[in-house]
Amino acid sequence: MTGITQETIRIIEHRLRKSDKTCPKHPESHLVYLSGIDKVTPFCEVCQHEQIQEQDRRMHENLRIQQSRGFLKRASLVDRRDVFSCTFDDFKAQNNSTEAVAKQSARLIAGAYLKYPDKKGNSLLYGNAGAGKTHLAMAILNAVNDNAEPMQKCLFLSVNKLIREMKNWFSDKTCIWSPKHVTDVVKAADLVVLDDLGAESANSEATSFVQDTIFDIYESNQKIITTTNLSMDELYGTYHARLVSRMQEGDKSRVIDFTKIADKRSRV
Repeated sequence: MTGITQETIRIIEHRLRKSDKTCPKHPESHLVYLSGIDKVTPFCEVCQHEQIQEQDRRMHENLRIQQSRGFLKRASLVDRRDVFSCTFDDFKAQNNSTEAVAKQSARLIAGAYLKYPDKKGNSLLYGNAGAGKTHLAMAILNAVNDNAEPMQKCLFLSVNKLIREMKNWFSDKTCIWSPKHVTDVVKAADLVVLDDLGAESANSEATSFVQDTIFDIYESNQKIITTTNLSMDELYGTYHARLVSRMQEGDKSRVIDFTKIADKRSRV
Protein backbone atom coordinates (compact mmCIF):
# COMPACT_ATOMS: atom_id res chain seq x y z
CA MET A 1 0.00 0.00 0.00
CA THR A 2 1.41 3.36 -1.04
CA GLY A 3 1.40 6.45 1.17
CA ILE A 4 -0.45 9.72 0.57
CA THR A 5 1.01 11.56 -2.41
CA GLN A 6 1.97 15.22 -2.42
CA GLU A 7 -0.83 15.88 -4.91
CA THR A 8 -3.40 14.38 -2.53
CA ILE A 9 -2.07 16.53 0.31
CA ARG A 10 -2.31 19.63 -1.91
CA ILE A 11 -5.95 18.85 -2.78
CA ILE A 12 -6.86 18.29 0.88
CA GLU A 13 -5.21 21.53 1.99
CA HIS A 14 -7.02 23.41 -0.82
CA ARG A 15 -10.40 22.12 0.42
CA LEU A 16 -9.81 22.83 4.11
CA ARG A 17 -12.23 25.36 5.58
CA LYS A 18 -12.58 26.72 9.09
CA SER A 19 -15.93 26.33 10.79
CA ASP A 20 -17.45 28.65 13.40
CA LYS A 21 -17.07 25.97 16.08
CA THR A 22 -14.00 25.68 18.26
CA CYS A 23 -12.36 22.61 19.82
CA PRO A 24 -13.52 21.89 23.42
CA LYS A 25 -9.98 20.88 24.29
CA HIS A 26 -8.29 23.75 22.42
CA PRO A 27 -10.70 26.75 22.47
CA GLU A 28 -8.26 28.82 20.43
CA SER A 29 -8.49 26.33 17.56
CA HIS A 30 -11.40 26.41 15.13
CA LEU A 31 -12.60 23.08 13.82
CA VAL A 32 -11.89 22.54 10.14
CA TYR A 33 -13.70 20.55 7.48
CA LEU A 34 -13.26 19.53 3.86
CA SER A 35 -15.47 21.51 1.56
CA GLY A 36 -17.64 19.38 -0.68
CA ILE A 37 -17.14 16.23 1.45
CA ASP A 38 -19.98 15.96 3.97
CA LYS A 39 -18.93 12.58 5.33
CA VAL A 40 -15.80 14.02 6.98
CA THR A 41 -16.63 15.26 10.48
CA PRO A 42 -15.08 18.65 11.34
CA PHE A 43 -11.88 18.13 13.28
CA CYS A 44 -9.30 20.04 15.30
CA GLU A 45 -5.92 20.35 13.63
CA VAL A 46 -4.18 20.65 17.02
CA CYS A 47 -5.80 17.43 18.24
CA GLN A 48 -4.77 15.68 15.03
CA HIS A 49 -1.20 16.87 15.48
CA GLU A 50 -1.16 15.66 19.11
CA GLN A 51 -2.55 12.29 18.04
CA ILE A 52 0.20 11.86 15.44
CA GLN A 53 2.83 12.82 18.04
CA GLU A 54 1.41 10.28 20.51
CA GLN A 55 1.43 7.53 17.88
CA ASP A 56 5.03 8.41 17.07
CA ARG A 57 5.95 8.35 20.77
CA ARG A 58 4.32 4.92 21.24
CA MET A 59 6.09 3.57 18.16
CA HIS A 60 9.49 4.70 19.46
CA GLU A 61 8.71 3.37 22.95
CA ASN A 62 7.73 -0.04 21.54
CA LEU A 63 10.94 -0.08 19.52
CA ARG A 64 12.97 0.81 22.62
CA ILE A 65 11.30 -1.99 24.57
CA GLN A 66 11.92 -4.49 21.78
CA GLN A 67 15.58 -3.50 21.54
CA SER A 68 16.10 -3.82 25.31
CA ARG A 69 13.64 -6.31 26.79
CA GLY A 70 13.46 -8.29 23.55
CA PHE A 71 17.25 -8.77 23.66
CA LEU A 72 16.88 -11.70 26.08
CA LYS A 73 15.01 -13.98 23.68
CA ARG A 74 16.59 -12.56 20.54
CA ALA A 75 20.27 -12.87 21.50
CA SER A 76 20.40 -15.74 24.01
CA LEU A 77 21.60 -19.29 23.41
CA VAL A 78 19.50 -21.86 25.27
CA ASP A 79 19.17 -25.64 25.25
CA ARG A 80 15.39 -25.45 25.61
CA ARG A 81 13.11 -22.50 24.87
CA ASP A 82 10.87 -23.24 27.87
CA VAL A 83 13.64 -21.98 30.16
CA PHE A 84 12.51 -18.43 29.28
CA SER A 85 9.30 -19.00 31.27
CA CYS A 86 11.09 -19.66 34.59
CA THR A 87 10.09 -17.20 37.33
CA PHE A 88 10.28 -16.98 41.11
CA ASP A 89 6.54 -17.62 41.37
CA ASP A 90 6.75 -21.09 39.84
CA PHE A 91 9.83 -22.20 41.82
CA LYS A 92 8.30 -24.56 44.41
CA ALA A 93 9.87 -24.54 47.86
CA GLN A 94 8.51 -25.55 51.27
CA ASN A 95 8.64 -22.88 53.96
CA ASN A 96 11.94 -22.82 55.88
CA SER A 97 13.46 -25.43 53.55
CA THR A 98 16.90 -25.23 51.98
CA GLU A 99 15.18 -24.54 48.65
CA ALA A 100 13.32 -21.61 50.21
CA VAL A 101 16.60 -20.15 51.50
CA ALA A 102 18.13 -20.47 48.02
CA LYS A 103 15.06 -18.85 46.46
CA GLN A 104 15.20 -15.92 48.88
CA SER A 105 18.92 -15.48 48.22
CA ALA A 106 18.21 -15.38 44.47
CA ARG A 107 15.47 -12.78 45.04
CA LEU A 108 17.96 -10.62 46.93
CA ILE A 109 20.43 -10.94 44.06
CA ALA A 110 17.73 -9.86 41.59
CA GLY A 111 16.85 -6.94 43.86
CA ALA A 112 20.47 -5.81 44.02
CA TYR A 113 20.85 -5.90 40.23
CA LEU A 114 17.61 -3.91 39.93
CA LYS A 115 18.42 -1.34 42.61
CA TYR A 116 22.05 -0.77 41.62
CA PRO A 117 22.16 -1.17 37.81
CA ASP A 118 25.60 0.44 37.51
CA LYS A 119 27.25 -1.61 40.26
CA LYS A 120 29.51 -4.41 39.02
CA GLY A 121 29.52 -7.83 40.64
CA ASN A 122 29.17 -11.49 39.66
CA SER A 123 27.05 -14.22 41.22
CA LEU A 124 27.65 -17.96 41.54
CA LEU A 125 25.04 -20.71 41.94
CA TYR A 126 26.79 -24.07 42.44
CA GLY A 127 25.92 -27.59 43.57
CA ASN A 128 23.81 -30.59 42.69
CA ALA A 129 22.30 -31.19 39.27
CA GLY A 130 18.55 -30.64 39.13
CA ALA A 131 18.50 -28.50 42.27
CA GLY A 132 16.97 -25.48 40.53
CA LYS A 133 20.01 -23.36 39.71
CA THR A 134 19.04 -22.72 36.08
CA HIS A 135 15.45 -21.96 37.10
CA LEU A 136 16.50 -19.36 39.67
CA ALA A 137 19.14 -17.86 37.37
CA MET A 138 16.52 -17.30 34.67
CA ALA A 139 14.08 -16.04 37.31
CA ILE A 140 16.64 -13.37 38.22
CA LEU A 141 17.01 -12.43 34.54
CA ASN A 142 13.24 -12.25 34.02
CA ALA A 143 12.80 -10.09 37.12
CA VAL A 144 15.44 -7.64 35.92
CA ASN A 145 14.35 -7.81 32.29
CA ASP A 146 10.69 -7.08 33.11
CA ASN A 147 11.12 -4.47 35.84
CA ALA A 148 14.38 -2.57 35.40
CA GLU A 149 14.00 1.14 34.67
CA PRO A 150 16.03 2.26 32.92
CA MET A 151 15.76 -1.03 31.07
CA GLN A 152 18.63 -3.50 31.19
CA LYS A 153 19.53 -5.92 28.40
CA CYS A 154 19.66 -9.47 29.75
CA LEU A 155 21.39 -12.46 28.15
CA PHE A 156 21.33 -16.23 28.83
CA LEU A 157 24.09 -18.47 27.47
CA SER A 158 24.18 -22.25 27.84
CA VAL A 159 27.92 -22.87 28.13
CA ASN A 160 27.81 -26.38 26.66
CA LYS A 161 25.82 -25.22 23.63
CA LEU A 162 27.97 -22.10 23.29
CA ILE A 163 31.19 -24.12 23.04
CA ARG A 164 29.61 -26.44 20.47
CA GLU A 165 28.42 -23.50 18.36
CA MET A 166 31.83 -21.81 18.54
CA LYS A 167 33.57 -25.01 17.43
CA ASN A 168 31.10 -25.27 14.54
CA TRP A 169 32.07 -21.76 13.47
CA PHE A 170 35.65 -22.83 12.76
CA SER A 171 34.41 -25.23 10.06
CA ASP A 172 31.23 -23.40 9.02
CA LYS A 173 31.46 -19.61 8.84
CA THR A 174 27.67 -19.33 8.37
CA CYS A 175 27.42 -20.04 12.10
CA ILE A 176 27.14 -16.68 13.88
CA TRP A 177 28.87 -17.74 17.11
CA SER A 178 32.38 -16.62 16.31
CA PRO A 179 34.64 -15.53 19.20
CA LYS A 180 34.01 -11.91 18.18
CA HIS A 181 30.23 -12.38 18.17
CA VAL A 182 30.39 -13.91 21.64
CA THR A 183 32.33 -11.01 23.14
CA ASP A 184 30.19 -8.47 21.25
CA VAL A 185 26.89 -9.88 22.49
CA VAL A 186 28.21 -10.21 26.07
CA LYS A 187 29.46 -6.61 26.01
CA ALA A 188 26.07 -5.45 24.71
CA ALA A 189 24.28 -7.05 27.66
CA ASP A 190 23.84 -5.48 31.10
CA LEU A 191 23.34 -8.79 32.91
CA VAL A 192 24.44 -12.26 31.74
CA VAL A 193 23.78 -15.83 32.86
CA LEU A 194 26.41 -18.47 32.03
CA ASP A 195 24.49 -21.67 32.57
CA ASP A 196 25.79 -25.15 33.42
CA LEU A 197 29.48 -24.36 33.44
CA GLY A 198 31.45 -27.62 33.60
CA ALA A 199 29.12 -29.67 31.40
CA GLU A 200 31.35 -28.81 28.44
CA SER A 201 34.47 -30.30 30.05
CA ALA A 202 33.26 -33.89 30.60
CA ASN A 203 34.61 -34.33 34.13
CA SER A 204 38.14 -33.33 33.22
CA GLU A 205 40.23 -30.19 33.20
CA ALA A 206 38.81 -27.68 30.75
CA THR A 207 40.76 -27.24 27.53
CA SER A 208 42.71 -24.06 26.85
CA PHE A 209 40.06 -23.08 24.29
CA VAL A 210 37.28 -23.36 26.87
CA GLN A 211 39.30 -21.62 29.57
CA ASP A 212 40.18 -18.73 27.24
CA THR A 213 36.59 -18.42 25.98
CA ILE A 214 35.13 -18.28 29.47
CA PHE A 215 37.80 -15.86 30.66
CA ASP A 216 37.10 -13.54 27.70
CA ILE A 217 33.42 -13.55 28.68
CA TYR A 218 34.25 -12.47 32.23
CA GLU A 219 36.55 -9.80 30.84
CA SER A 220 33.74 -8.50 28.60
CA ASN A 221 31.14 -8.12 31.33
CA GLN A 222 31.37 -7.74 35.10
CA LYS A 223 27.75 -8.66 35.88
CA ILE A 224 27.62 -12.40 35.26
CA ILE A 225 25.56 -15.06 37.03
CA THR A 226 27.24 -18.47 36.73
CA THR A 227 25.49 -21.78 37.38
CA THR A 228 27.40 -25.04 37.69
CA ASN A 229 26.82 -28.59 38.94
CA LEU A 230 30.41 -28.67 40.19
CA SER A 231 31.40 -28.23 43.81
CA MET A 232 33.93 -25.54 44.72
CA ASP A 233 36.70 -28.15 44.86
CA GLU A 234 35.68 -29.46 41.44
CA LEU A 235 35.62 -25.94 40.02
CA TYR A 236 39.20 -25.36 41.13
CA GLY A 237 40.15 -28.76 39.67
CA THR A 238 38.58 -27.95 36.31
CA TYR A 239 39.40 -24.28 35.77
CA HIS A 240 42.28 -21.94 36.50
CA ALA A 241 42.13 -20.39 39.95
CA ARG A 242 41.91 -16.89 38.48
CA LEU A 243 38.79 -17.94 36.55
CA VAL A 244 37.07 -19.37 39.62
CA SER A 245 38.00 -16.20 41.48
CA ARG A 246 36.32 -14.14 38.73
CA MET A 247 33.11 -16.11 39.14
CA GLN A 248 32.89 -14.93 42.74
CA GLU A 249 34.08 -11.36 42.12
CA GLY A 250 31.82 -9.00 44.01
CA ASP A 251 29.51 -9.34 47.01
CA LYS A 252 30.06 -12.71 48.75
CA SER A 253 26.33 -12.91 49.53
CA ARG A 254 25.81 -13.57 45.83
CA VAL A 255 27.22 -17.10 46.12
CA ILE A 256 24.46 -19.71 46.65
CA ASP A 257 25.29 -23.29 47.69
CA PHE A 258 22.90 -25.93 46.26
CA THR A 259 24.89 -28.96 47.44
CA LYS A 260 22.30 -29.80 50.11
CA ILE A 261 19.34 -29.66 47.72
CA ALA A 262 18.36 -32.96 46.11
CA ASP A 263 17.59 -33.32 42.41
CA LYS A 264 14.11 -31.81 42.08
CA ARG A 265 13.60 -33.40 38.66
CA SER A 266 13.80 -36.94 40.08
CA ARG A 267 11.09 -36.40 42.69
CA VAL A 268 7.67 -37.97 42.20
